[in-house]
Amino acid sequence: MSGTELSIEVHQQKFLAEGETAMHAIVTVTARGGPGEPGDGAAEVLLIDCSSSMRHPRTKIEEAKRAAAAAIDVLPDGVLFAVVRGTETASTVYPPGDRLVAASAETRRAARKEIARLTAFGGTAMGRWLDHAKGLFDQHAGTVRHAILLTDGRNQSESHESLVSALDSCEGRFVCDARGVGDEWLPGELTEIAKALRGSVDSVVEPRELTESFRRLVGAALTKVLPEVRLRIGTMGYSSLRFVKQVHPNEYDLTDRCLRAGDGEVVLSLGSFSGKESRHYHLRVDLDETLKPSYEEDRQLAWVGFEEVAGARTNGPAAVLGRWTHDPAQLTGVADMMTYFTAQAELAEAVAAGGDALAAGRASDAERAWSAAARLAAEQGNEEILDRLRNVVEILDDGTGKVRLRPDAGRSAVLHLLISTVSRIGPAPKPAPEGPPVACPECRQLSPAGARLCQFCRAPLGEAAT
Repeated sequence: MSGTELSIEVHQQKFLAEGETAMHAIVTVTARGGPGEPGDGAAEVLLIDCSSSMRHPRTKIEEAKRAAAAAIDVLPDGVLFAVVRGTETASTVYPPGDRLVAASAETRRAARKEIARLTAFGGTAMGRWLDHAKGLFDQHAGTVRHAILLTDGRNQSESHESLVSALDSCEGRFVCDARGVGDEWLPGELTEIAKALRGSVDSVVEPRELTESFRRLVGAALTKVLPEVRLRIGTMGYSSLRFVKQVHPNEYDLTDRCLRAGDGEVVLSLGSFSGKESRHYHLRVDLDETLKPSYEEDRQLAWVGFEEVAGARTNGPAAVLGRWTHDPAQLTGVADMMTYFTAQAELAEAVAAGGDALAAGRASDAERAWSAAARLAAEQGNEEILDRLRNVVEILDDGTGKVRLRPDAGRSAVLHLLISTVSRIGPAPKPAPEGPPVACPECRQLSPAGARLCQFCRAPLGEAAT
């Protein structure tokens, strides 16, 4: 972990018109460094829904068991793990007792044996499953802790307040990826879990797809080398933070997950990071209406930095700047990153609008919204969204995106499409260039590799940045 570097870069259009009081910025957090040794300080818990609904059809529980066994098989020796059976309660299927065990040929074989014995009966209480995972993980502080939660149903065996309480208790303790299977789960519930625990959320249409999904999730978790990265966001006496949203690789409004840390400052957990990963966050900063405009020089409106991260070198903090102008040409420029995520948001809104219309029985409105989604996805080269749309509609005209609802489209296919608005399925923005941070010749602050202007004083960085 000592070779990991964390950097912050701010992408924004800094010019403001007189009277404008909102500044938007995209903050990119990038980790660079070695991938680490698989199994070095990692812990994995599988939370498998074994409620009665998993019996119908029987392929669901059988494929869930097969997927859990496959996930165990890809764990390198030394990774700590456990398998949890989830119903209206939670119990550790393997190993015996409420603990984690190191993966080995012997423990993997024993785990597969216990997984094969799983049966489906009982209710669904996901908060209790997560609390149980927290108890297992808490015995191994300092490890990179990851859970997979699989469900086919709704959280009917506990109150929503109980689930929220469990999420608050588990936040920052481990990352959880949530997966839905079948056609009865609720996107809102799984999104709430993944948001609070900084994981991903998605679904599989066919139970047979679970095995490959679990393998990918465990493989990705094993690349994590930093158990937790935390941002500190600060505002000035004349500014305030309106919102902070993760916009890639998952879209979550994280404003309510920020913890106050003093005057005008909040701390936000980003979860665990691999040694080669970028995530993007959209910040909006509101300005005091009585603030006197600054036309001659940049004014700092906010800043974003790292809390100390064990095992990593960090740069920053990075500034969110503003300068007022009377020049209309300066107001028309938009940062590339902002343009990219604005387009992504438009696509997500069109997909969600189609789902809302279909649920309300307005088929023509659903077709209209999904026609817009098909056109936008084609323009953005988002083949994954197009594939998901094709399971729900027939695309009649590639140019206009005109669609017609498929009469054979099942609810699981619709859910699979709708959850894509959260999981940001599709091409990612260009990754930050490789290389060491660049020192500014004017202020000596460090900016990420590839930056052409200093993110602090905006001085040109010259050839060193290319």
